[in-house]
Amino acid sequence: MRPLVAVRPPEYWPRPLFVALMDAADRMVLADTFLYSRQSRQNRTLVRSPSGGQWLSIPLAAGGQGRSIREIEIRGPERWIRKHWRAFAYNYRTTPFFEFYEPELAPFFEREWDCLGALTCASVQKVAELFGIETPLVRASEVAGAPSTVPDIHALTGGVFLSAADTEEADRRLTRVGAVVHLGELRYRQNFEGFFPEMSALDLLFNYGPEALPMIRRGVDVKR
Repeated sequence: MRPLVAVRPPEYWPRPLFVALMDAADRMVLADTFLYSRQSRQNRTLVRSPSGGQWLSIPLAAGGQGRSIREIEIRGPERWIRKHWRAFAYNYRTTPFFEFYEPELAPFFEREWDCLGALTCASVQKVAELFGIETPLVRASEVAGAPSTVPDIHALTGGVFLSAADTEEADRRLTRVGAVVHLGELRYRQNFEGFFPEMSALDLLFNYGPEALPMIRRGVDVKR
């Protein structure tokens, strides 16, 4: 059987659907060669807070329009990443599993990052590690020729193209989609009253630890 190959731009601390796509794929290409989009999660993530949700955004240097994700520069100095870590610690310190994952996460926020592509891809890789996902991840910029479109990447990687429900329509306009990952409504206990969707997958991880991935898997339906 031909392998399922997913192609998607990296997200900064991605959402559960992104995690579901990673887990369902046999291989995944992080499309850091795609054009940067301001209307995306490429330089921001959403975390749970007492008031609902808190956006954590990466400050970017001017002149990014029309450039690929890997070419986008981060605006220094590095104080912003310390603020992101403080936000995670403030909002999640009292969750059941924050301190369990803290030693593996803290070094990420101590590094100096100057490139959006490297940062977002590293955050995706870290999420995969913490969730225990073994799907091989490769950056499109590391593929021969650094392809920058879905058809080109698909042609080079082969396999059955695996899309996600939120990008299926756009993907079908570009290439032949062989399977689509759907994730049912994922409601769970959060650290504050009420439930707010579309949080970073770390929200689920900090609250449920090793049970986070099985919870996602129970809600996944791969339609061919």
